[in-house]
Amino acid sequence: MKKITILLLSVFVLTLSGCGEQPKDYTVIAKCLTEKGVKMYGAVWCAHCQKQKKEFGDAFQYITYIECDPKTDLESAKKCVDAKIDGYPTWRFSDGTEVAGAQDIEQLGLRVGCEMPKEPVAGETAAPAGT
Repeated sequence: MKKITILLLSVFVLTLSGCGEQPKDYTVIAKCLTEKGVKMYGAVWCAHCQKQKKEFGDAFQYITYIECDPKTDLESAKKCVDAKIDGYPTWRFSDGTEVAGAQDIEQLGLRVGCEMPKEPVAGETAAPAGT
């Protein structure tokens, strides 16, 4: 019993110390997607849309999102009808092409030239600007 208690306490301490994988910060990609004219059409009741939003985390606030549920936002839903959106989520690019369904965020970014910033390797420091 003592070993189980120690094991559980160890797991608890490791969890609190942040040893687990930290969620990625997709802010750079989200802002870049918006700058490149990428839009996400979705509906509040759409499970795949909710999954996609959750994957972006706090960075989703930077995504150009169009709500297609007329009960939620009638004016916005008219944009979905005009754009002939028939499934959610739909990602539309500035060239008029689109992909349907929840997408891998990094692949979505690469499609329009938006990449995750390179993280410095442990022990490295970033070079000062202008060098």
